[in-house]
Amino acid sequence: MVAVAGFEHLLKSYDIGDLLDDIASADPPAYLRRCFAEGCSAPTLSWPRVQQLAACAMVLDAVLNTRDYEDFEAELIADWRLHYAVAFAKLRDSARLALRRALELNPAVGSADAAAAAAAASPMVPSTPSSAVEPASTPDVFEELRELEHRLDRV
Repeated sequence: MVAVAGFEHLLKSYDIGDLLDDIASADPPAYLRRCFAEGCSAPTLSWPRVQQLAACAMVLDAVLNTRDYEDFEAELIADWRLHYAVAFAKLRDSARLALRRALELNPAVGSADAAAAAAAASPMVPSTPSSAVEPASTPDVFEELRELEHRLDRV
């Protein structure tokens, strides 16, 4: 197993334990499938939704690529590897698409002024349709999203 440091910028204020409980109390593949489908189809993505997509992608990465994320319950992930690896593998493409969409919906991503745009925006301003990711997010957030997308490309 490969130990992985947490994605501190993406998950700074996100409760992984609650998400893992929600996934475990549902049908895990169905929960992830629905999360990624909503991420692909929603007209906008709020900051909490982006965090949920990232955390669900980390779950997928932990199961498929045998990674040990710091805040994940090792026994639960091991159980999902045993029971859901095949079903989770089918979700890889939709997870990548949802992460890519989260990146594309933010106008600062890909621009040379991404750092300036993030610094100029107030962290307390709520998300609007023209800004899919909270202005408080920094270029580090986008790098972490890109890294997650890249990890799901690997077999």
